Amino acid sequence: MSTGTLFIRDSRTNVNYEIPINQNAVRATDLQRIRAPSLNSNRADQVAHGLRVYDPGLQNTAVIQSAISFSDHEHGLLLYRGYTLDQLWGCDFEEMFHLLLWGTYPTASQCDELRQKLAQYMQDVPDIVRQTIFNLPRSTSPLPLILAGLSAYLACVLELIPATTNATIYQTDINRTDQTILRTVAAYAVVFGAVRSHRLGISWSCPSLDQTYYENLFTMAGLVDPETNRPDTTRLSCFRRFGNLNAEHGMALTVFSALVTASSLTDPVSCLIAAVAAAHGPLHFGATESAQQALHEIGKPKNVPTFIEEIKAGKRKLFGYGHRTYKGMDPRVRPIQSILKDLADVHQPLLKVAEAIEEAAAKDKYFVKRGLYPNADFYGNFVFTGIGFEPDIIPAAMLAHRIMGIMAHWREYMVNRGKLFRPTHLYTGHAEPNSDPRPKI
Repeated sequence: MSTGTLFIRDSRTNVNYEIPINQNAVRATDLQRIRAPSLNSNRADQVAHGLRVYDPGLQNTAVIQSAISFSDHEHGLLLYRGYTLDQLWGCDFEEMFHLLLWGTYPTASQCDELRQKLAQYMQDVPDIVRQTIFNLPRSTSPLPLILAGLSAYLACVLELIPATTNATIYQTDINRTDQTILRTVAAYAVVFGAVRSHRLGISWSCPSLDQTYYENLFTMAGLVDPETNRPDTTRLSCFRRFGNLNAEHGMALTVFSALVTASSLTDPVSCLIAAVAAAHGPLHFGATESAQQALHEIGKPKNVPTFIEEIKAGKRKLFGYGHRTYKGMDPRVRPIQSILKDLADVHQPLLKVAEAIEEAAAKDKYFVKRGLYPNADFYGNFVFTGIGFEPDIIPAAMLAHRIMGIMAHWREYMVNRGKLFRPTHLYTGHAEPNSDPRPKI
């Protein structure tokens, strides 16, 4: 049963409490009813304000209710709006985006309308956005270029910022909300394309009304066949299929960062900027680049046993292995490996190293006991490099997938009128004023 009552007896006061259980969860605010006398207690503990929940890293705290995705940790199951990954394997970006954003699988006409709107909004992105990116050094990391491009876009469309128009506009005008989401997604594609073309010094190609979202993304980013000037169909298919695996994953850091920002009623572009900054860390999307670097250091499969021993001794860290959510195999890994078969013509010697690591870890008690298996980042980086992306731009390419989930959660948060995030902290400093540090005159 997932509903019931939690009976609590506080040993400090011998008082009994009944706390409701709904969806196998208790409300943290219900625990505030559990209070004890503040006499002889540390002032910083704020005992009179009720019992608090201490959860570093939010390892066991649900912060919202959502109908977008469900992850079954024990059985390695991932559902998008009730659909399995197998059912959505053949979806285009527009189909997946429609499903995640509005909760229904689209008709052919709805897909075509969404495709046209996204392409039109790409064409509407002001030229100054691209110019801002092109005026920055080519040698810099993709991260500041992406942030600069998104900031430039926001600077050009001040009407998107609630503080300059209507503070609650995205909660009360759903049509405006949906339009702004599409403009944000379109702007990201343009920014991403401009960043890659600028860093490689290749000519800029404008988006076309006749192309899909991913086709325009590839075209603007310069990922085209030099003879046809069109994206390679195989590589485009690999990117699309991996995008369906990577489109959404619940309260991952990108989404959580976006929602924390959104909780002050912020526009979706600003929330996307927060998500971009969070994604590039080596414990999130940046893990793909970190995994590549680690594999480069190993060099060859014959060096894997030594590397494994260094991990077990705590001397090295293996990025892309183990997952905060899944205690078994990440359900996205095997589909990713099937995508890699379509990129078998691409010479990727480090893939052999990765496969040797998985083979060795599967037989090692250290990894087996801890339930450590490769996650989507471990093999996913080979999909991107096989397609033609540079390792340091992979986090930004992954965001071109995850932007679907980020925007779906942002919309849901606005529609449900989510609360402002304002967690507390346990104070560990002095709870009484210190003496005046200034010298007496």
